[in-house]
Amino acid sequence: MKWQDASARNESSEGERPSIGVTLLTGFLGSGKTTLLNHLLKDPTLTDTAVIINEFGDIAIDHMLVESSIENAVVLQNGCICCTVRGDLVDTLTDLFAKRERGLVPQFTRVAIETTGLADPSPIIRTFTSEKLVRERFHLEAVVATVDCVNGQQQLVDFEEARRQVALADVLILTKSDIAPPQASRALASSIGDINPAATVLTVTNGQLSASELADAVPPRPTSTETVSRWLKAEAFDQPAAGASNHRGEISTFSIVVDEPLTMEALRRWLASITSLRGADLLRMKGLIAISGQSGPMVVHAVQHVVHPPVQLQQWPTDDKRTKIVFITRNLPQEGLRRSFLALTGG
Repeated sequence: MKWQDASARNESSEGERPSIGVTLLTGFLGSGKTTLLNHLLKDPTLTDTAVIINEFGDIAIDHMLVESSIENAVVLQNGCICCTVRGDLVDTLTDLFAKRERGLVPQFTRVAIETTGLADPSPIIRTFTSEKLVRERFHLEAVVATVDCVNGQQQLVDFEEARRQVALADVLILTKSDIAPPQASRALASSIGDINPAATVLTVTNGQLSASELADAVPPRPTSTETVSRWLKAEAFDQPAAGASNHRGEISTFSIVVDEPLTMEALRRWLASITSLRGADLLRMKGLIAISGQSGPMVVHAVQHVVHPPVQLQQWPTDDKRTKIVFITRNLPQEGLRRSFLALTGG
C-alpha cells in the first residue's frame, strides 16, 4: 500500500492501463482493525483511496463532512471513497471500477478492503489472481492483520481463522499493548513470530498509526536484489539447512535449503504439483530458487493454489546462492514436502 506514491502504479498484465493497488486489512473480532481504519480515514494522504468496508455503522464517518453519495458509496471531503460490500467482492470491485470510469466517483488510485473478524483471507487473496475482471484492473499489494495483545494469544489457540490471518499477513499490527500485561504482549509476539517470521510487526495504541508508517512497513515487490531481501525478511531464512520448524496448532513454518540448482522445467513441474495437490494446505510460500545457467535466482511466491509470476533477478542478494524456500503450511508434513521437492526437481 504505497500511500505516498499514488501515481507509481504497475501496469496490468494486458498493458492497457495502470493496475490499482489493493491493501487487505484483516484481524480477528475485537482486534482493533476498525479503530485503525477510523484513524487512517482521517489521514490526508488517503486522498484518492477507495475503502471497502462491511457496514457503514462500524465506521465513524458521521462526524466527517460527506461530499456526496451514490448507492452504496459515500465520498468524504478528503477525497476518500467508502463503500460497502454488495454481493461478493468481485461484484463490489467491478461495480466500483465502473463508477470510477463513468465519473460517478473520484478517480481513486488505490483500494483498502476491511474483512470481517471471522474471515479467512485466503479466498480474497485468490480473487486477485483467479478472477479475470479483477486481475485486469487490480493487484494485491499487501495483507495487513491486527492482533489484540489482550486476547490474541488465546484466539490463536482457539480459532483457525485467527491463525490464518496471522500466517497470510505481510504486516502484523499489535493492538491494545497499553492495557495488556507485558508478559502477554511478549508471549503474543513469540507466537506470531512462530507462525509468520517473515511479517513486519508494528505496535500501536488506540489505532494511532499514520498511513506513511504503514506504507513503510509493507515489503516492496521483489523485483530487484535491493527489494528482495526486505520482501523475504532475512531472519525468516536464517534457519539451519535442515529446516527448523515452528508449530502453532496445525500451522507450521519451516524452510527447505537445496545446494544444487534446478532447471526451469523442474521448478514449473514442482510448483504445479504442490499447488494443485496440496494447495489448500499451502498457506504461503516464498523462496529464492537457483536456476541452472542463470547468474541470479528466481523469486517464487505462492498462496494456496495460486502461484504469482516468478521474477528473475540479475544477481543474488547475498553470497549464499543456494535454493531457499520458506513455507507456512497447515497439516503439511515438512519431510514429505521436502521429499516431493527433491523427487520432482531431481535435487
